[in-house]
Amino acid sequence: MTEPLEPSPDKPHVKICGVKDLETAICAARAGADYLGFVFFRKSPRFISCEDAEEIIVELKQVSFEEGFALPNMVGLFVDAGEKELSEAAHFLTHFQFHGHESPDRCEEMGRDFAVDVIKAIPIEKPEDIEAANAYMEKADILLFDAKPPPGASRPGGHGAPFDWAALASYEGETPFLLAGGLAVENVAAAISAQKSAAFLGVDVSSGVETAPGKKDAALVEAFVSTAKT
Repeated sequence: MTEPLEPSPDKPHVKICGVKDLETAICAARAGADYLGFVFFRKSPRFISCEDAEEIIVELKQVSFEEGFALPNMVGLFVDAGEKELSEAAHFLTHFQFHGHESPDRCEEMGRDFAVDVIKAIPIEKPEDIEAANAYMEKADILLFDAKPPPGASRPGGHGAPFDWAALASYEGETPFLLAGGLAVENVAAAISAQKSAAFLGVDVSSGVETAPGKKDAALVEAFVSTAKT
């Protein structure tokens, strides 16, 4: 069956997060998404069980083989998950994405122990928040700069809120990063154009391609990927 693709080095990478059904997975993969994200955090409206996510991935692999489109990388989103939860999903994932209080050493350890790449989310509100990324420079494979959740929020991301992209100008690291938070078809080109760092890898979207929390829209997914890669 098709192996996960190597994203094009001359185009921004695109991650479609919060996939909950096979139709969305196929749509995103056909459109050229580089990563599909599955949310294993129960408080999220985009939560999916390991069993359902694995079933989607198995079926997607078959469709990609039959139709000849590239298979995206598979990312599992976790928040302060234990080894048992990680082990249940590791065998069908290429990446762990950590949104909790995972330390730099834990990120490195979990990536090594489960033979996956690690994406570590760094919540951003102001330029000073970029400093939190420094500790993860050599511990995570990819950083994800996301908007800091509002006070009292029950989940760390997926709120559809942007942050000031200019804050990323202070990032001087070499670890590649994805940009998230309030992205949609209407603003993704501007978000990409604003990135001057050589470490900029691409963009991550969830609520920006939905008609309701957790419900992806195929036309929006296709338009987002196309716009980001134009």
